[in-house]
Amino acid sequence: MPSSPLPVRPVLAALLTALLAIAPMLATAALTPSASALTRVSPQPAAPSEPAADAPAVLDLESLTPTALAAGGTLTARVTVTNTSSSPITAPQLDLRTRSARVTDRGTIAEWQARTEVDTTGDPVDSSSPGQDLAPGQSATLQVSASSEELGYKDQPYFWGTRRISLTLSSEGTPLASLYTFVVWRPAGAQDAVTQSVLLPVATLDPSAPITAPDAFAETAESGRLADLVDLAVREDVDWWMDPALLDPPLVAADTADGDGAPVTDPADPADGEASPTPTVPAYEPHPVAAPLAATLQENVGERTVLAMPYAHADRVALEAAGTDALSAAVPEAGQQAWQEAGIEPHGDALATAAQQTRPETLEAMAEAGASTLIVPSSSLRTDPSAPVTPSSVGSYATEAGPRTVLAPDPVLSAEFSLLTGTTDTEQTRQRLLAETATIASEFTTAPRHLLIAPDPGTALDAQAAGSVLDTLAEAPWIRPGRTADLMDAVQTGEWTTQTQDESGAMLTLGEVAPQQVQPTGPDEIGTYTALPRAEPLPLTSRAVLEDLAGSWERLDRLGTAMQDDAALDGPRLMALSGTSVGWRGMSGAPAERARETGNAVDALLGGIRVQPASGYNLISDSAGVPITLSNDLDTPLTVRTSLSSDRPLVRISEEQPEVTIPAHGQADIAVPVEAIANGTVQLTVGVTTVDGRPLTEPVEVPLTVNPAWENWTTLLLVIAMGILVVVGVTRARRTGATTRAPGVHVPEDPVELSRSGLSRPARLSEPASPAPSGGPAEPSPAPSGGPAEPSPEPDDRTDTQEDRA
Repeated sequence: MPSSPLPVRPVLAALLTALLAIAPMLATAALTPSASALTRVSPQPAAPSEPAADAPAVLDLESLTPTALAAGGTLTARVTVTNTSSSPITAPQLDLRTRSARVTDRGTIAEWQARTEVDTTGDPVDSSSPGQDLAPGQSATLQVSASSEELGYKDQPYFWGTRRISLTLSSEGTPLASLYTFVVWRPAGAQDAVTQSVLLPVATLDPSAPITAPDAFAETAESGRLADLVDLAVREDVDWWMDPALLDPPLVAADTADGDGAPVTDPADPADGEASPTPTVPAYEPHPVAAPLAATLQENVGERTVLAMPYAHADRVALEAAGTDALSAAVPEAGQQAWQEAGIEPHGDALATAAQQTRPETLEAMAEAGASTLIVPSSSLRTDPSAPVTPSSVGSYATEAGPRTVLAPDPVLSAEFSLLTGTTDTEQTRQRLLAETATIASEFTTAPRHLLIAPDPGTALDAQAAGSVLDTLAEAPWIRPGRTADLMDAVQTGEWTTQTQDESGAMLTLGEVAPQQVQPTGPDEIGTYTALPRAEPLPLTSRAVLEDLAGSWERLDRLGTAMQDDAALDGPRLMALSGTSVGWRGMSGAPAERARETGNAVDALLGGIRVQPASGYNLISDSAGVPITLSNDLDTPLTVRTSLSSDRPLVRISEEQPEVTIPAHGQADIAVPVEAIANGTVQLTVGVTTVDGRPLTEPVEVPLTVNPAWENWTTLLLVIAMGILVVVGVTRARRTGATTRAPGVHVPEDPVELSRSGLSRPARLSEPASPAPSGGPAEPSPAPSGGPAEPSPEPDDRTDTQEDRA
């Protein structure tokens, strides 16, 4: 008796519990670069369809063998069945059905895998034995087999190709759920084949993690995403699209701490008269986790093709658009140095775009940003993405910067490979990839073709799942291993064709891609890529954030020119470059936060350089040296100059100061010559610059009082000049013969006035005597009362007469 539909409430409860469990992880993930923000080559994986919400069971394909079914072979399928209902499943049985017609259209593959209904078409080719009843939540593995004769596939070579099969769970004859997959029929004599290569993105989500999150980086390098990535990268059957930052482990300070965390110090040397021990300057060494990874990758390059990502997966298109020239130039310089030190010569500098964002302007921007190779999904370069013949994954595109090689990975194959994360049905993905490649290889064409698979850079591939699929692809007789360089060489040599029936041996390619062929495409509901009416906007990192990072980079560049050893700058430089990563695209606050963290790190470094002038200076001579102390808290000596200027032109300061070397964790005392011009008070502005004059510290102002000694010399010169004028005047008077003199007065002093006031004044004389009679001598005047009479003046004492003066 057919069983009734089984309830699914326990399934919903389990889903709710799972969501609550992962909620904290979702919150934490918001602080890290988004994997979906990275440049996707195939933006949406073509995953198998989810089972219907009311499906009573979930079917998981464990294995399907062989890789290629030939005449006389047996197809065996193992499926794990889980009861997701609230009722038991009695006598579970697995039924195998097939469609014998060969698949010639890749769209048919997508439609078949997208089915969710129960397959009841026709009778089963074979069924498994009934298993034990399954209680709710219980799982069991069922196996079913069928021979090639039972399947009824034709054994002529030209009938080889993909076949559709379904595996249906039934209970007591009632079908409950179906799983849709594929098998490749490869009879003897089939020769069709296609070359295939895998371009593995070798990059971390956050290139600065060794500095910003060392513990998390160590964990992922040991057993997480990065460990799986390295395990896949060292395989011989993959090529690399690689971030050179992985080959360039940052230098970090060696552990120089005591057990209590205090820095190790050198003991004081009594002979040197040191009062206290001095800190030991730490040595810098490659990051202890990143360095072994870099060595492993470097040792396993071999003959594989290596394409260069921008250093730290920087968004060169956004940097070019923002006009941050210094930072834009730093990205290729850092990459070139890393490649040279690793001894690896990449085949080109590659940038990628997602199918939905592809348009001619996108390709032009990539070329202008410095890409020599453009990675564009092939669906966006073909007028009809669903054309019956799939060309090789390469072409050429003419840009204003010159022709560019275009690698055009197949978006469906790339999306399927990106599902190999260990959390999906690996066997289903394996069979889908086998079916897709077999269908392409059996297409009607005589020209050789080369397919490229390029997983998404943000995908956390599982090494075991992806490795097992790569092993299976290597076993497939219709797949020949190739190198991505072979695709690029076809463009460089011109040995290609666009004719499907060309028999010259030239590779069938996309040829010269015209701008009108470039279009945005995307997967529909079943994963088939079709043209979109318009391209999605490119979510570039904001100009303000990039300018902030560029400012931090310029300050680091300044500091680096002054440092004798710039090892301490490795971390901040990596932070600045990783802040421009495409992983931050579409994220609002995270890029700004990373720019702020970078700026803080630079501020901490520059804060280790200090100017220590006195609180004030007095200049009492015409010139003197202004004493200044320069301190350096960094782990390396600095070669700098001082910058000194005044706010008033009362002093003269040399424009170019001598170079000064400040020891690591030490000081340097210098004297800056200053020449006084006039007295007064000025504000001196003191700073430290690089040798070429770029500032390293904020200016410090200090007052200077000027009292120049040259004014004393000026006074002396004035006195001498006045004395010379007097001498000249006297000499001139004598030379001209001047005789006029003031009349002399010869009278006695007044003794009374002299004793009273100390002043010398003439004494008062008595009345003059009457004139003598004519002809006789004059009588002397009577003496004044109290003293003898003053004698009359001698004839020689008379005053000059007019005649004498004449």
